Parts: sequence; C-alpha cells; structure tokens
Amino acid sequence: MQALGNCYEAAAQFVMDECMFGGDCPYTIVHAEVAGQGQLEGTSFGHAYVVDENSGNVIDRSNGRNVVMPRAIYEAIGAIKQIGNYHEYTWKVARLKMVEHEHYGPWDLETSTGL
Repeated sequence: MQALGNCYEAAAQFVMDECMFGGDCPYTIVHAEVAGQGQLEGTSFGHAYVVDENSGNVIDRSNGRNVVMPRAIYEAIGAIKQIGNYHEYTWKVARLKMVEHEHYGPWDLETSTGL
C-alpha cells in the first residue's frame, strides 16, 4: 500500500538539514504506529516525526505542517505509547538505515493495519 503523506521523508530531511555537518545531533527520528483522528478515527497507521532531545518537543514537518509541541502531549494524542509500536533512531543509525534500504522509511515498523 502506498503511503499517503510525506512524514518519513519530512522527518529524515529535517534531521539531515540540521545535523549533516554538525557535531552532536540532538534529534531522534521516531517511526510509530499512531491512532487516527477525525476521519481516520478507529484506524491506526505508520507515522514519522522528530524528537528534540534538548527541549523534549516533537517536530512534525509532514505534509507542509510545522507542528512543535511537548512530546508527551503529541504522543498522547496519537496513543503512541498506548499502542506501543514504535522505533527510535539516532541520526547516525538513521543514515545507515537510509543507505541500506534506499528510502526514508519505515525501516522496521510493521503496523497492525498495514498502513
């Protein structure tokens, strides 16, 4: 099934832009199964976002958005910890995964719905 958004690319691109030439990278890329909202309520699907480890905020640039909010709130809205199906990647690991798989993700995430 084809993904309907650009979340995996947007998360990877954000971290790439911020960390490509820097030293320590404070960002973690997360691939998670999330609970849908609104028209997608009752359906879970794969999603990617970035966590700023310094501030504890999530950064979500998918589909042209610029969402920044505390991680606990963001993950509660999507029932991410409740679903419990997520993978976190440092920039170093994400780079290796992108080279190995030749795409932005998901690399390890398998959702219950296949979406």
